[in-house]
Amino acid sequence: MSWPADTHPTGLEPGRIVTLLNDELPRAASYWIAYSGGVDSSVLLHLMAAVRERLGAPVTAVHVDHGLQRDSGLWAEHCARQCAAIGMPLVALAVDARARSGQSPEAAARAARYAAIGDAMQAGDMLLTAHHLEDQAETVLLQMLRGAGVEGLSAMPLCRDWYGRWLVRPLLAASRDEILAWARARGIAWVDDPSNADSGPERNYLRHTVLPALTARWPAAARSLARSAHLCAQAAQTVAEQADADLTRAGVDAGARLRIDVLCALEPARAANLLRRWLRARGAPALPAARLDQALHQLCQARADAQPLVTWSGHALRRFRGEAWLVSGETVAAPQTLRRWDGRTLDLGPGLGRLECREAAPGIDPGRWRRGVVEVGYRRPGMRFRPAGAGASRDFKRLAHEYGIPPWLRDRVPVIFIDGEPAALAGCCVCEPFTAGDRTGCWPVWVPPS
Repeated sequence: MSWPADTHPTGLEPGRIVTLLNDELPRAASYWIAYSGGVDSSVLLHLMAAVRERLGAPVTAVHVDHGLQRDSGLWAEHCARQCAAIGMPLVALAVDARARSGQSPEAAARAARYAAIGDAMQAGDMLLTAHHLEDQAETVLLQMLRGAGVEGLSAMPLCRDWYGRWLVRPLLAASRDEILAWARARGIAWVDDPSNADSGPERNYLRHTVLPALTARWPAAARSLARSAHLCAQAAQTVAEQADADLTRAGVDAGARLRIDVLCALEPARAANLLRRWLRARGAPALPAARLDQALHQLCQARADAQPLVTWSGHALRRFRGEAWLVSGETVAAPQTLRRWDGRTLDLGPGLGRLECREAAPGIDPGRWRRGVVEVGYRRPGMRFRPAGAGASRDFKRLAHEYGIPPWLRDRVPVIFIDGEPAALAGCCVCEPFTAGDRTGCWPVWVPPS
């Protein structure tokens, strides 16, 4: 959930901050100010100090030392002095912000910073950051250059739900010049990060080269870009509402799977919108545009007996019995050896989930369980099962078909053996002669990995 960022007023008036936090946004359990020591966050710090008595929750500043600059320790000391001078509580954090392979230094620092701050906060707290008008304009330009749609072009919202907390940017409508003037007029001290002058990173290049050139030709460029972001946010909300309505119709098992007939009956843009929304709801990373088109084509156009597969970022899309499944893209080989099982919850290993024993009728007969050697294994060539009450025995393929086990899971469904014979297929059936009949016994349940 997010609030689109409108462009007026600037938010540099204390009264406006009070109205925003008390009347227009969710009430917070406490407020945290992301305080780097730079001019933008210093202005936000002093604004919040001026209004803290008029808010219904405590206010705390938080500074993160990334350890990437030689003088980062001096900046932390500066932040401590400034907070002490105005009586603002300060939480100082230190993180390892070194970039991993393939990760940009900026992304690594941002991820480490937000993770550390999030860990320090509690549910219902609100983090305030000092992003401003030009930050918003730069974000719009970056998203345009990346080929983003209306959601990406919405850029940064004024307020959004952030892992059970709130992330708010109260200065989004204020320009950099307005913030500088406000700080100078009040004699506020700040520190400058020399890395901000480096035009190498994408955002810095936009800040120092592209946006000034645009502003020289179109003086209102930054405000116009921010206004476009606001309009895109409104459009994105409408698109999301349509996708949610389609997901309500197409979702199966609380949205765990997606009905192919509903998906493919939609016109292409709406179908793509639904698929994106469903993947996001399931916690999957976004599909690149070309892969999204490929996924829709395979799900909707592949012949009935085909097993379409689209993989990306450790995830995979599959189709089974008219439904789209989101599964792990990793291939996991089930062990060939048997494991003894005492009926307690059993972790089967990476990518294999867990096995539980739940009391139910019919289950495995407790007497047969006590007298026998109970083990857990997986399908074997030539294996046959005789489900209780079903008459003739069946091979594994037929049994899996009857119980709707998707082909990619069949090698991973646990088989319970008693004295070396198949006694149950987890979550599906108990076999003769091991059933408890109408009496309560152990019903083995397989919980696949997420």
